[in-house]
Amino acid sequence: MSEPVVSGAELVCATLTRAGVDCVFGLPGTQTTGLYEALRRAPLRSVVATHELSAAMMANGYYRASGRIAALLTIPGPGFTWALTGLAEAALDSAALLHLTMQPARSPGQQFQLQALDQAAIAGPLSKGQYHVDHATGIAPALLAAHAQAGAGEPGPVLVQFASDALREAAPLADVAPPSPPPLDEAALDAVLATLRQAGRCMLLLGQGCAAAAGLATQLAETLSAAVVTTTSGRGVVAEDHPLSLGFAFAGNECGTLNALVEASGAVLAIGCKFSHNGSRGFELRLPPEKLIHVDASAAVLGANYPARHAICADAVTFLAALLQRLQTKPGHAGFSHDEIAQWRRRADDERDRRRVEPRIHGVDGGQPQAFFAALRQALPRQGCLLTDSGQHQGMARRHFPVLCPRGLIVPTNLQSMGFGIGAAIGACLADPARPVVALVGDGGLAMSGLELLTAVRERLRLTVIVFVDGAYGLIRMQQLAGSGHAYGTEFDSVDVAALAAAVGATHVRLQGDAQATLAAAIEAPGVTLVEVRVGDSAPMHWLRAKSRLRGSRLRTWWRRLRR
Repeated sequence: MSEPVVSGAELVCATLTRAGVDCVFGLPGTQTTGLYEALRRAPLRSVVATHELSAAMMANGYYRASGRIAALLTIPGPGFTWALTGLAEAALDSAALLHLTMQPARSPGQQFQLQALDQAAIAGPLSKGQYHVDHATGIAPALLAAHAQAGAGEPGPVLVQFASDALREAAPLADVAPPSPPPLDEAALDAVLATLRQAGRCMLLLGQGCAAAAGLATQLAETLSAAVVTTTSGRGVVAEDHPLSLGFAFAGNECGTLNALVEASGAVLAIGCKFSHNGSRGFELRLPPEKLIHVDASAAVLGANYPARHAICADAVTFLAALLQRLQTKPGHAGFSHDEIAQWRRRADDERDRRRVEPRIHGVDGGQPQAFFAALRQALPRQGCLLTDSGQHQGMARRHFPVLCPRGLIVPTNLQSMGFGIGAAIGACLADPARPVVALVGDGGLAMSGLELLTAVRERLRLTVIVFVDGAYGLIRMQQLAGSGHAYGTEFDSVDVAALAAAVGATHVRLQGDAQATLAAAIEAPGVTLVEVRVGDSAPMHWLRAKSRLRGSRLRTWWRRLRR
């Protein structure tokens, strides 16, 4: 019996569904009207954003909150280019997405076509792979291969460009077998097992690549009595209230405690982390090769920054399941006791808080950031998800917010795009509508992406957006105060948060009084709620400004005397 024949546009939707994609983010345009007509009849959820950059952030948040791949659909030219920062964020955050776009018009002998950009060359450094589809018969193989490539190894964005003829042509629906995962190196696994049994105490360093293996990672930590440390994106893989967890030991400005813990460990087993700048405390983390066992799904990551005694290319679930099957009894050594981990944790906390300068948070006891994040932690259910934008608020969230589940904190890690938080939070809501989701942004980031709340309201999402309002790009302003004692170009008239909420159809709440009750009510409320939190300068910030100005004055006096 022959397969039914459909249009290329319908085949795109059918193939996405077959691959497991259920959500498409983007904006319609002249070149994609046929695709949107097919989407209208398909079982896919189409989410129309206010612009393509936000749509890319939505696809990023969708993947990082769930591990499932979404599609980004743009027109060529301006839609394609507006999404580029989102592609770069996804590439550096190891977030898989499928970027679907149209090829610019081409006619032999006619130059200077409308929107004629070399999109392949532009997107080359930002994408894991590219596929060009000229005919409908190539749609299914290209999309299935692109989907597999996006999620394999180190996840990232993959570009698929369609010729207009490919979507208009007819082609039969066809099954294409997905690629099989590579087999695990059994000899290498046995060598790792022998090293762990001989090591004595072990430290686990877990990254985002371990998010799907949280239960297995926790089981391994308990079997080995291992000290658990995570990267920012790996937080919550082992709950940070687990007695073997050091919490977020990368949160400070120093790396002494982590390096001392490495020295006290016989082996360091790193799983699903690529040792980026942020994942190694600016490469200050010291990992002797003879102690390091590095496991990652991407061969390109292994040995890139830290050579290892054992380097195994495997995904975390496959590796941990096989290792635990062999490690059925605890090694003879004792590992770390809970009391020892508590001591290491206190040491890391002390190091983290050293020379810490943070603003004052109005509406909480003493104006202390840790009081605000303690209230937020109490208000947000254990399995809830917090997403941040880029800015001073993100640093405070990293330091003070305990993460108790995998994918429980999502931040723009290695590109640090402002405007990430709200779009990514919308994606996280759509990935799991039953999960409580909170976005934390500054008023600078809100000015960049606040109109995306229209999308959240239109999609009837339950989303809480906390806005830190200080009338400044707070992190850069802090750096200016530390450098010269003066702020320039970083202060502005803040957004009227209440008026914005009314304009987009959201609820507005101002934090004052009982912070935990206010935040809990906002999180439990239906629809979109904006929580306005006033932020001001703290006493340490005033002292920082005065000290920097005094230092600058002394330097100027010294220079004038020198020139006499």
